[in-house]
Amino acid sequence: MGIRTATLLLAGLAWCGVLVAAAGVFNVKDYGARGDGTTDDTKAFMDAWTAACGARGWSATLLVPAAKSFLVGPTRFSGPCASSRIIVQVMGTITAPPARPWSEKNYWLMFYQVHGLTVTGGSTGLLDGRGGTWWGDKCKRHAALVVMNCADVELSQFSSKNSPQMHIAVSQSSKVHLTQLTITAPWNSPNTDGVHIDRSQDVRVTRSTIGTGDDCISIGPGSQFVTVDGIVCGPGHGVSAGSLGRKGATESVEYIDVKNVQFINTANGARIKTWQGGKGYARSISFTDINFTNVDHPVVINQFYVDRRDVPNMGAVALSNITYTNLKGTTRYKTAVEFDCSESGSCTNIHVNSVAITAAYGGETVARCQNAQGDTSGYVYPKIPCLR
Repeated sequence: MGIRTATLLLAGLAWCGVLVAAAGVFNVKDYGARGDGTTDDTKAFMDAWTAACGARGWSATLLVPAAKSFLVGPTRFSGPCASSRIIVQVMGTITAPPARPWSEKNYWLMFYQVHGLTVTGGSTGLLDGRGGTWWGDKCKRHAALVVMNCADVELSQFSSKNSPQMHIAVSQSSKVHLTQLTITAPWNSPNTDGVHIDRSQDVRVTRSTIGTGDDCISIGPGSQFVTVDGIVCGPGHGVSAGSLGRKGATESVEYIDVKNVQFINTANGARIKTWQGGKGYARSISFTDINFTNVDHPVVINQFYVDRRDVPNMGAVALSNITYTNLKGTTRYKTAVEFDCSESGSCTNIHVNSVAITAAYGGETVARCQNAQGDTSGYVYPKIPCLR
């Protein structure tokens, strides 16, 4: 092959590559989205998704351009898709409508049965759930972004604010990584969990800042192999495993690793909560390298979580192999550690190693402990009376 022929061939391949790359990007504006913050762009988003999901090749990208605000109603982005990886690039703002137009749904944006999904943004990417239109209403509030029945998912580098209820819910999914997220809602906004995980496996939440009116991260029934690493939490209700066993249900979580978390001005810190009368188990849960700053209740096990509408049953969710290592900082109140376990002997193998939690106001701290079985090692303050 001559030099001129080879050069032309390479140029042609490069030109084709540019066309293929361009063809793999589906801009919502090309499908009719206005991005003026008032026009309903739901259909344009659905049409762009249909095109992107059906595109063949290694990847396809749905682009939400910067410097625009797109009003989008409740939308389910369904798979499976033709490409190995589908990318949703959120550079602008996606805004929810007021409460009433979508009150019949239990989600705002849902990705369903998508394998190989990336939702990412940048400094400008934002989901605005307009939760203020919901929080004072007695009607059921809804999750903002739901990942359901998906696998091989990454959510990264975007912000979510003011969700009606949970900001991000991961359900019945596997191999999900949430990283470099900023999630915010007022401290008094009801049920606005930052990230909720249930019935999912191999989920990681890393390098994110979360401040809401409920749990920064809640790890619900059926979750296994969940890692929380490098989180700044506050305001909020901490990182919670549970609640489990409501209305006597049999539920479980296991292999939960929470580490390198800063709790700042939160109601709770490292918390495990189960409903009174529940069944099942929560086991192999660790909290490591945790720092508390002015936290109301830094370390909590509560097996007496109740609802006045429930009739408590006998028994409790069995807790075992719970490990706390290198916890330090300050508490707003005197009680720094609360292990409230059932008389049924369902709190076993509780291991506490190296804890130093002092009072933010300068006084001493204490631990309240009942029916917990386990041991301590290293320097532990306050002393936990029911552990060896």
